[in-house]
Amino acid sequence: MIYRGAGWFTLFTPVAMVLLLMWLWPDPSVKPGNTSLMQLLMGVGIGSAINVVLGFVLNRQVHADGVRHHFFFMPMQWPALAITLVCALIALLK
Repeated sequence: MIYRGAGWFTLFTPVAMVLLLMWLWPDPSVKPGNTSLMQLLMGVGIGSAINVVLGFVLNRQVHADGVRHHFFFMPMQWPALAITLVCALIALLK
């Protein structure tokens, strides 16, 4: 399995944030149902930043049942941090 514990949030939260941004603040410069690159980067970046904080909080201590929150066999905050940094870098280069 590629995730353990709450590691599935690493993929779920960015997708949910993109959909939330598309619903709350639709971009008038694109067709309805589509999203712009900046809106996509903001959604994925914010969702992954939430996961970084969530990962640090959840993995702060080992739980009684030994569950750690991993995604691809790494603590979930590290892949989320990498995704956040890539989104920020792409946004800065655009």
